Amino acid sequence: MRSFLAVSGDAAPMSGSVRTSDGWVSMDGPDPADQVGADGAFTVRLGKTARTRTGDVPTEALGALLRDGVKADGERLAALVPPFAAAHRDGPSAPVVVATDWLGFQQLFWWQGAGVAAVSTSAIALAELAGAGADRQALAVQSLVGWQVGLRTVFAGVHKVPAGCLAVLGDGQVTLHRYVRESLAVDGPPPSVEDAAAEQAELMTEFHEAYLRDHPESVLQLTGGQDTRVLLAAIRPAARKGLAALTLDVHGGVDSRFATRLADMCGMNLHVHWLDEGPAVTPAEAHELALRAARELGAMASPLALAPLLRAEARLDQGHRLSGLGGETCRGFYYFGQPGGATTSPRLIEKLANWRLYANEAVESAALAPDFAASARADALDLITESFDGCPTEWLAATDHFYLYQRMQRWSGAHGSVAAANRHFVNPMFDRRFIQLAHAVRPEDKRGGLLTGRLISLLDTELAAVPLDSGLIPNRLGRPGLAARTAAYRVTAHKAARKIRQKLRGQGRPQLGATEMASLVVTHWRAVPETTAPLRDTGLINGAWLDEVLSGRADPEPATVAFLLNLLVIKDH
Repeated sequence: MRSFLAVSGDAAPMSGSVRTSDGWVSMDGPDPADQVGADGAFTVRLGKTARTRTGDVPTEALGALLRDGVKADGERLAALVPPFAAAHRDGPSAPVVVATDWLGFQQLFWWQGAGVAAVSTSAIALAELAGAGADRQALAVQSLVGWQVGLRTVFAGVHKVPAGCLAVLGDGQVTLHRYVRESLAVDGPPPSVEDAAAEQAELMTEFHEAYLRDHPESVLQLTGGQDTRVLLAAIRPAARKGLAALTLDVHGGVDSRFATRLADMCGMNLHVHWLDEGPAVTPAEAHELALRAARELGAMASPLALAPLLRAEARLDQGHRLSGLGGETCRGFYYFGQPGGATTSPRLIEKLANWRLYANEAVESAALAPDFAASARADALDLITESFDGCPTEWLAATDHFYLYQRMQRWSGAHGSVAAANRHFVNPMFDRRFIQLAHAVRPEDKRGGLLTGRLISLLDTELAAVPLDSGLIPNRLGRPGLAARTAAYRVTAHKAARKIRQKLRGQGRPQLGATEMASLVVTHWRAVPETTAPLRDTGLINGAWLDEVLSGRADPEPATVAFLLNLLVIKDH
């Protein structure tokens, strides 16, 4: 990840930092796109990509966009498609301004002390500067959800810059400025599925035509799911021929099978990167890679999900990638089992937390110190409930808002920020107008994949007839009626039943490659048990359970190993 740290006020400068009139700035690089003047002025991208729907935005133009954003004239800044982040300074006595994208997808952080303040791409760097300890309530959330909600980090007093905001640093103070409202409301009555899908299809076609015109060497990340099907269908048939596509999978996996069929059908050049091939990884190497992943994520998401990808990406070209994140906003990620027409309430939030949010990445309760385990659920629920403040009063619409501004911003964004710093990584379906249309459609019209199915059908009827990895067929999903909804219900019910089994067994569903990585990490801990010693000092881990793990009498779940790795990084800062 590209590192950037700016400090205003009395704080000892880092080695290699550049002094300013009231503090200092440290960043890695230089990057060829940076604009740095001899007088201390600079404009730098904190990720590789700065792009609207129709074209790239040169670095020299970003300074004006950030200045306008501070003046609450942020529409042009909001037109940049996530991920995006940049930093700007007009001159030697001017404040430093940093901006994240409208969704807050690319992660930036801030800290305010007594007469000193700082902004950074790294929560860990700010914690080291501030001497901040762990935030126990934030760790309670992470022990159950696996990622953060709201604007907290795992470090007390270190906060995330909110979505659609800039942070202005100067005179020992950091001030947040909102350049675009978080509300995604559209004028007038809710659009019909047909009207929304038709406009979304135009947006996606326009985006892809412009992107492939400017970057014909781009790679489409291809799976068997709905979201990459939208991207593929939005590319004109003539432009698909010879287009590079990439699929990450393991032998026997589903994605490679569907991607191969689609690539053959469209004449694309598909490269399948097998995560279960390549040089063997020793337990010590796996442990070091997992710790590196935890640091890259700021200890706020699963390093076991990122570590296999870091290993894979080290052997892949880091060029321009088209990614399918954001499509879940079109079909109600949290709708199944939730009542339609209900009003948001603490009871519904608690039910969602217990049966959906805690399903995949909750730490085994036996691994936690009894007092922490006893208080974690109440502490986590308080923060989750607080994160629904400002959401729509209609319950299903509130879950859409939570999915976008919590799960996408804090979970996907943590991982996406790492990718954004290493390659030109863009998510066409994070175009703000596309998301506005998805949120404007009535929830009952999004259930069962109706909107997504209609979108794919409008983009390409032939691709809409090819089954998805779920077995559902887009052109059938896109037809209102009992048959399509029943088929979608069966698939969703199967997924829900799996989550219920996970809940009852106390087991989550690990990410691709996470189980193997976790096993190697635990093998290293058993060979070098002193590496786990800092865990005993946190007050959060059950020492007797840890002894059982190190002796080989207990094997922890991947979600638990991920939490322990993050604790090691938190203790090490």
